[in-house]
Amino acid sequence: MPIQSLFDETMATLQKSLNTGSLRHKVLTSNIANIDTPNYKAFEVVMEDVDKRDTLAKGPVELVRTRPRHLPGRHSSSNPLKIKTVDSSGNNFRADGNTVDLDKTMGKLAENTLMYRTAAQIIKKKFQGLKNAIQGGSK
Repeated sequence: MPIQSLFDETMATLQKSLNTGSLRHKVLTSNIANIDTPNYKAFEVVMEDVDKRDTLAKGPVELVRTRPRHLPGRHSSSNPLKIKTVDSSGNNFRADGNTVDLDKTMGKLAENTLMYRTAAQIIKKKFQGLKNAIQGGSK
């Protein structure tokens, strides 16, 4: 049995799911941390272009520097995700210009946590199955 069939595309997809969930968590918690910052614009992770790309993209991908003072990022072999400001021009009722909606952000954070845990549990079960096969089916 080839090694590639042990770690099929499911593992790669689950890995990307965990990476995306981790990035989304960082963005959402950053939004929550800046809820009282005047003129702070909320961010979100956009995945619209990821489905259109080849899942086995070759070569490094550069991170986008949105500010001149940002440090250059490391190369990544995974599909790039875009982080953009949330368009809430008609929904902003705060006088300080902050666009973070705590209720929506907390809902997105809870949903993201569930998705992340699900992917982690699936990976755990796959590795348990491999371990069981290596041990000859005995527990």
